[in-house]
Amino acid sequence: CDDGFDNDGDGLVDCFDVADCQGTPACPTSGNDECITAIDIPVAGPGTYTALMNSTAASIGTDPAPSIPCAVVGAFDNDIWFSFTPDQDMSAEIHTCDATSWDTDLMVYEDATNDCTAMTEIACNGDATVLTGCQAFYSHVQFVGVTAGVNYKIRVGSWAAGASGVGQLTINLVVVSPEICDDGIDNDLDGLIDCL
Repeated sequence: CDDGFDNDGDGLVDCFDVADCQGTPACPTSGNDECITAIDIPVAGPGTYTALMNSTAASIGTDPAPSIPCAVVGAFDNDIWFSFTPDQDMSAEIHTCDATSWDTDLMVYEDATNDCTAMTEIACNGDATVLTGCQAFYSHVQFVGVTAGVNYKIRVGSWAAGASGVGQLTINLVVVSPEICDDGIDNDLDGLIDCL
């Protein structure tokens, strides 16, 4: 698992051969490889929050495929987990846009008990085209309503089976306000500008 060769002839080399090498000393499992060990992203009001994504030491896991509609979702392989708890009601935009990152899948859950036992899927995406400056295939969800004091889990996986990578996860949180019908801004974040 650390010699640079495909020793068993399955087309995968060293730590990319998850079935044979994951969990060995050369290929340790990622610290946020499971929901219960999600990396917490501290949130203090509206703003932009980021976290390093590194799934190179993640395992395939046994998490289920999404059960809600999810555009262009792939294998969700070698997934890693993050969490955040907003301190006020806001709208979230969450994405994996990073020019140096890999092809990702993204799922957002509401975790009512904050222990991964009673989660509800609330948003999902495999590939998006909304943002600029991103890798060819990134994941992006927006207009996700989040509630103060409720824990949310973010699951990032690889679109392709056996793939992994490194990149940046971004969470943009904004306070939703009533629509002002003549300022040219989407104040209430419903995707429409002014009172259209």
